[in-house]
Amino acid sequence: MELDPNDAAVKEALLRACDEVGLPRAYRSAVAQRMRTPPSEWPECCGEGCFPCTQALSDAALRAWELLGRRPPED
Repeated sequence: MELDPNDAAVKEALLRACDEVGLPRAYRSAVAQRMRTPPSEWPECCGEGCFPCTQALSDAALRAWELLGRRPPED
């Protein structure tokens, strides 16, 4: 099933997921973008202290999928 970022449930899941992982809500579009890509293609944290850390974006994307009761796309 395709992710519709304009869907009210998706918007709410993105906001809540960002809040839960401590990611500013301004990054919700980056999280939505990540949700359209299989996790195997997500970049890994480089350990250099970037903000936002790619791990935080990944954590928020996974949490948003959980909140929606769905699974991330597969390869």
